[in-house]
Amino acid sequence: MLPSYVLLANLKAGRCSNTAEVHLLRLWGARNVRKGGELMSVDTFLLDEQFTRIQGITNASRIDPFRHRLSEGSM
Repeated sequence: MLPSYVLLANLKAGRCSNTAEVHLLRLWGARNVRKGGELMSVDTFLLDEQFTRIQGITNASRIDPFRHRLSEGSM
């Protein structure tokens, strides 16, 4: 069975088990200059198949499992 994807416009705030297939348009890290440039979070711009854009922010402590999948232009 193929996975079921939802559009960004149909996602609701909070915990959910939905999956959205998106393109990663831009990616950059927010760093704490007072702590030697320590990574605080990663900010992203995401785009779905109907050209809905959303900004995502992920805390640095949650990045490691996904770091290998994060590259601009990827899906």
